Amino acid sequence: MWPYVIGGLVLAGVYSIATLGLILTYTSSRVFNFAHGAIAFFLAIFFHWLAVDHGWNPKLAGAFVVLVCAPLFGLFLWWALFRRLTHATSTIRLVSTIGLWVALPAIGRILFVGREEIFDRTGVGPTPAASWIRVAGTVIDSDEFLVLLVSVVVAVSMTVVLRYTPYGLQVRATVDSPRQAGISGINTNIVSAGSWMIGTTLAGAAGVLLAPLKGYQELNFTPLVLAMFAAAVIARFHSLVMGVVGCVLIGMTQSFIPSKWVRDDFLYRILPDQSQDVLISKLPDSVPFILLLIFLLCYRGLDRERFAVDTRAVASEAPPPTARDSDGWLRLRTPAILILIVLLAPVPLAGRWEAIIAKGLAVGIAFLSYTIVAGEGGMVSLCQVAFAGVGGAMTAQLATNDSWTWLPKVNGLLAIFLAALIVVPFGLLVALPSLRLGELYLAMATLAFAVLTQNLFFQSASINNFDGGVKVPRPEVFGIDFEGDTPFYYLLVVLFVLAAILVMNVKRSTTGLNLAATRSSEIATATLGISVVRNRLIAFGVSSFLAAFAGGLSVTYVGIALPAREFDALIGVVWLAIAVTWGVRSVAGALLAGLSFALFPQIFAEFEWFILVLFGLIMLGIRSNVRRVVVQRVALAAWAVFWLGAFLVWNGNLDEVPLIADSIREIPTTLFGLGAIGLAKEPRGIVYDVSHRSRARRAERAARRSADPPPGTTGSPGLDLTTPEAAQRAQDEREVMLP
Repeated sequence: MWPYVIGGLVLAGVYSIATLGLILTYTSSRVFNFAHGAIAFFLAIFFHWLAVDHGWNPKLAGAFVVLVCAPLFGLFLWWALFRRLTHATSTIRLVSTIGLWVALPAIGRILFVGREEIFDRTGVGPTPAASWIRVAGTVIDSDEFLVLLVSVVVAVSMTVVLRYTPYGLQVRATVDSPRQAGISGINTNIVSAGSWMIGTTLAGAAGVLLAPLKGYQELNFTPLVLAMFAAAVIARFHSLVMGVVGCVLIGMTQSFIPSKWVRDDFLYRILPDQSQDVLISKLPDSVPFILLLIFLLCYRGLDRERFAVDTRAVASEAPPPTARDSDGWLRLRTPAILILIVLLAPVPLAGRWEAIIAKGLAVGIAFLSYTIVAGEGGMVSLCQVAFAGVGGAMTAQLATNDSWTWLPKVNGLLAIFLAALIVVPFGLLVALPSLRLGELYLAMATLAFAVLTQNLFFQSASINNFDGGVKVPRPEVFGIDFEGDTPFYYLLVVLFVLAAILVMNVKRSTTGLNLAATRSSEIATATLGISVVRNRLIAFGVSSFLAAFAGGLSVTYVGIALPAREFDALIGVVWLAIAVTWGVRSVAGALLAGLSFALFPQIFAEFEWFILVLFGLIMLGIRSNVRRVVVQRVALAAWAVFWLGAFLVWNGNLDEVPLIADSIREIPTTLFGLGAIGLAKEPRGIVYDVSHRSRARRAERAARRSADPPPGTTGSPGLDLTTPEAAQRAQDEREVMLP
């Protein structure tokens, strides 16, 4: 028994160190940092890079990373991003930190890891770990002892600092009322920056201490992320004591699940025979979100935040007045051009590239679900990938009837359609209890559903088929056989267009208008007698149908349904980042998001010059859109570096560009994450930003043309002197300007 107790306490110690920092940053800045675990991973591999790759003493490297680099990194993140999110809307706050969650691990692998995986477990203590203490016959090694010691020190120090120091008083005042704290003379910016420095320091400490126990792979940090979120919910995001209690509960439960008496006397009796070992191995990672859902359902009043966001600092969503296109067809120009390109793509790109674009079309239909639930409904859902996976799994079962003999066997598109309809009740079931919570809790609940679906449903024997998947036949519609790749490709194009028409009709319908009104002001919408919950349930139902339909199409095109691999919960986080990067309210943005998700990794892997071209275009865009001389010079310098790199690549000297050669696969993920972070600047995405700038340029040219005097007239540009009234006004202005 004691080995399980010690193991549970060690896990709880690591979880509590990270959770305390997460709660502190949330209460002091009103920003829930989804990237807290990513920060821990980033600093952990930086520690390994110093200690192993560059030969630093591990103790010196650990102290330098945790006590010097981590606070400075937290200060940089606060200055660059988090201070801009304090008064942003909840959606922007959530999605921006999710983008950082996506980008930071990829940046860390580019800078410190490259292509090689890290298999050793070098830590601050001795390597290999030494046996330091023995408790009831159980050995506590050096790594475990350091975790227990640091967790106790951190918990005591945080309590003392927040309760008995002037800084703690300023933090509590800032949490209760930032405006009143500012009036009282407290610099809330310094308090917030200090909290982010402390929070990042604790994240770094958790990462450096966890890595020797679990390893330096990002997948091994996922349990830390899940446990932090669950413990924060148990603490209601403000109680440090309840946060520690939640961490102990999670750590102990995870530790005791593999024990003989729990496994043999309980789990083997309730789990199906074919999936017992697989599900038991995945169950510890599911414990945090099982507890998260339980506490979300048990707590009351979670829909009321302890503080209100000052929306006076938030920019209005309405764009500045510009000249709009007089002809309606011009607004459809971008989608029409994209569809035309997609239609003609199989001609020059037959074979593998055609298959990649087809995958992008299927995923693009899934991204249309974000247009409904996030773009129109303003709800951050992290379970769309789970809906897609369930849709793919149900399509396989309906089309083959291999495992679930009680289901009727259905072929063709009808199987995909019925599978999508089956998923809709699950979407409503997830949304119904979550919609009465705040947006942060909704994001947490949907992430919990995605993780539980991945760990429990996708791993079952009938779905996973022992990592072999279930084969899915191609459909036959009205006598047309879509067994070939090209016919099925064009079927995907037609289905995407139909799905896009459905989304546009929903946006223009009464439900869409009600969702837009709710997104702007939920209180005002409810005051008008509009049912907010009913309209959001409709949005969740439609979005779950689209996601499941896309999942069915995806597995049908591939020919095999293996949702545990293709529809991982963390892939859903990347999906959301891509969707908001291109524009979560745009049909064209959904199509571009799907194509970029499928194409970018392959393009970056095979055509290294594309990276330099993209980087050059970005630098050129920065130079053309800024007026500051310093930024322009930096852009010009980057432009010169671009051409130098292009010269090296085009001459075959790719080894001279190690960043590109070693970590090419991480660049798309980095771009997707950074694009989601850019949501804080432009919430409507790239598609809107480009079209808005184009309209602004056309309006500016139209204004200049209207300001030019007609031929044969005199006077300054824009001044009409052909009428007596205008001439008199000009004369009066000249007299006023005379000394």
